[in-house]
Amino acid sequence: MAPASTGRRVGRFAGHAARLGLVALTAWLLHAGAVRGAARQTAADPRLLPLDRIRVHLPEAVGIGPPAGAVAGASSLVDAAGSIVGTALVTSPAGDAAVGFSGPTTVLVVCDRDLTIAGMEILASRDTREHVRAVAADARFWESFRGRALADLAAAPQRHVAGATLTSHAIAAAVALRLGASAPPGLFPGAPTAADLRQLFPGMVSSAQDPGDPHVIRIHGPDHLPLGFVLRTSPAADRTIGYQGPSDALVGFDTEGRVCGIALVASFDNEPYVGYVRDDGRFRRLWRGTTIEELAGRDPLGHGVEGVSGATMTSQAVAEGILHAIRAHAATRHERDAPGWRSIEGPQWGAIAVIGVGLATAFSRLRGGRFGRLVLPVVVLAYLGFGAGALVSLAQLAGWAQSGLPRGAPVLLVLTAVALAAPAFTGRNVYCSHLCAHGAAQQLLVRARRGRPALAVPPRLRPWLVALPWALLLVAVAAAALRLPVSLVDLEPFDAYLPTVAGVASLVIFAVGLAVSSRVPMAHCRHACPTGALLDQLRFHRRSDRITWRDGVLLACLLLAALGWWTA
Repeated sequence: MAPASTGRRVGRFAGHAARLGLVALTAWLLHAGAVRGAARQTAADPRLLPLDRIRVHLPEAVGIGPPAGAVAGASSLVDAAGSIVGTALVTSPAGDAAVGFSGPTTVLVVCDRDLTIAGMEILASRDTREHVRAVAADARFWESFRGRALADLAAAPQRHVAGATLTSHAIAAAVALRLGASAPPGLFPGAPTAADLRQLFPGMVSSAQDPGDPHVIRIHGPDHLPLGFVLRTSPAADRTIGYQGPSDALVGFDTEGRVCGIALVASFDNEPYVGYVRDDGRFRRLWRGTTIEELAGRDPLGHGVEGVSGATMTSQAVAEGILHAIRAHAATRHERDAPGWRSIEGPQWGAIAVIGVGLATAFSRLRGGRFGRLVLPVVVLAYLGFGAGALVSLAQLAGWAQSGLPRGAPVLLVLTAVALAAPAFTGRNVYCSHLCAHGAAQQLLVRARRGRPALAVPPRLRPWLVALPWALLLVAVAAAALRLPVSLVDLEPFDAYLPTVAGVASLVIFAVGLAVSSRVPMAHCRHACPTGALLDQLRFHRRSDRITWRDGVLLACLLLAALGWWTA
């Protein structure tokens, strides 16, 4: 190979790598700025909220009292006599790790004196405005929380809002994170002793905490052979009250995951009731031989345990607490061990299959035939567009850069990975040409107009239209980095594919863009799409070594992100 040709090839790779580096560093700075800003926050204090917002959910509250003892960072609510009638807490910043479509949401949670949910509402959100509005207006979503014990919300699934699934899922997750991240280690701080553990495993030689669950202790015998494990009920059962207080129990499981014994090791309940339960051999053998899965499926309030004679309330509370702890452990284990693909539902697999077909079409002769020009666009428009609402957008990319990748969005994750990786590593912008629902709609308009002359863009407008997508990209990065009051979904039409949550701006851009595209082929894609412009700039091609004004825009985006990080 000639030296000049080798030099050009090296130059192309170097220029392309530098371009990708600019985009990657911009995303990292957006994330670092968001993390830095969150790190400077303290736990949101309900005492700073107007009392009227709390009284909507708990009318008997007339004042905010001292810090609540049951939940760290929460405030107690008092009535006119000064008696505690409830608890109020705010999910931020502990719950900010729960990302919806493009960001986290802060929620106010108001409980009654029994730590039962009296009401919840959104205080603030960095998620997409229309999705947040849809969730806020869904009374049945909020009703699914009301009347439930605060302790049960960490593991139990909630109802989702149609058209705003990711946002509603993140709100439920934020509550769970707030409870798990800021709850005290338990009312029983001391670790179980070797004597406690040997009540269940007399042959124990050593023990070690399970790295995946801090409430599980692995038990080993001679030669480090596993004997089973012990599950501690505190803190999961700390709010389960017997006659006068909660208890801490240990549940032993053998190597097959079956109950081999129960030991009551500490309690705030009254003596001699605690002693009666601790010494009752029948109670210590409760549920022996039963698997975790069988117990996790039982309702803690319907445990069916008659109780120990003379200590009925204490023993029944211990049984209820055991079931609470087992359910929490089973949920943690399932989340840790289950492969991510098991949570993907049938329609989501269908959407991923469409993405796979689009990729295959882009790299085969199918792209030029009837399938690639008609069938695939129809499927993409119907399934990925109006069906799944899966379109890559600036709002989504900026939100993910700041807050991290969301859970429960496999279709959008796969689609985004294809959109970013295909142009960077194959030189083909597969997403814009074959997988974007809005692009598919414009392709079908072009096909419908076949044989009729198209309008040309007036020469005086061309420089402005060339610059428009890049100007929108700069606005988006500035808004994300500097926390400007600009909703990024208003810059693109993609929210219109979820019409139940779409805002006016998205619907107008959608309608006007398609109307213009019916006369000027692919008008929005060519002249008004910042996401498409960015993806196209990431494409590797023969002229990747050439520095253009578009690279200058990417550099400006980097500088804006750096400024946002500096001022966070």
